[in-house]
Amino acid sequence: MTIRHILVQVRSIVFLFILASLPLTITAVNGRVKLNWEGIIKNVQSFIEGLVNGSSLYYLEGERLLFFPKEVLKHFATSYFYGIASSILVLILALIFGILLWKSEKGFQTIIGFIAIIPDFVLIFLLQMLVIFIYDITGMKVARVASPTMEEPAVALPLIVLFILPFVYLVRSLSEKTFDILTEDYIRTAISKGFKRRYIYLYHVTPNILPYLKADLHKVASIMISNLFIVEYLFNINGLTSMLFPMVNEYQYNLIILCFASMFILYLFIFFSLKLVIITLERILK
Repeated sequence: MTIRHILVQVRSIVFLFILASLPLTITAVNGRVKLNWEGIIKNVQSFIEGLVNGSSLYYLEGERLLFFPKEVLKHFATSYFYGIASSILVLILALIFGILLWKSEKGFQTIIGFIAIIPDFVLIFLLQMLVIFIYDITGMKVARVASPTMEEPAVALPLIVLFILPFVYLVRSLSEKTFDILTEDYIRTAISKGFKRRYIYLYHVTPNILPYLKADLHKVASIMISNLFIVEYLFNINGLTSMLFPMVNEYQYNLIILCFASMFILYLFIFFSLKLVIITLERILK
């Protein structure tokens, strides 16, 4: 790890501490917004001291005092399931459609582009209304519109919502890269030798697309993490986001820091899991 990377990580940590302090340190004085830097420093100092003596690892949920490391595991596992399941679907289907649809009509590109700009909460509402409409017409329950309990979580609709945006992004990106690759000399040589189209796409195009896909993994993981906030909240999923909302009576600075840190760890888990998938595909197609 270079010094530059270390500085980037340090800057991210400092930004996280400042961001979590804003609700406690922003005040209005004579009609002007003022940031209390002394308060930020005190919050950070108090949190670090709490890590040493253990007090920062406890948080309130209603009237219950809970130990964060013990409680976070089940929430983390739930968020990881939704994130990695939808991410793997994105990788596989975007790789297939991105390669096969490189010369698709502009109308198709316009449609998927339009779908990508629909806000998540609007898309969730539309999907829920569609499921209810199908149930009213046919009496068939095609999916749960929310999670009534931890034992009966909504699965299909959250995965669909998490899937759409990164899928559209990768399909458009990989389609452009496929077009560039198909104009290379080695592809023309393979065609002139009479290789079948399926063979060329599988053993010549796909291996050369995978490095571009690997380079975009951090974007896919970032999109997943940002979408999880909305999806988990609106579908009542018991993931990491649900830990941010027990603060009914009092803002808990330590809980915000710990949850954001857990989301960052979740990002790393999803990123490296996807990277492992790409490495496996590269070895298979060698």
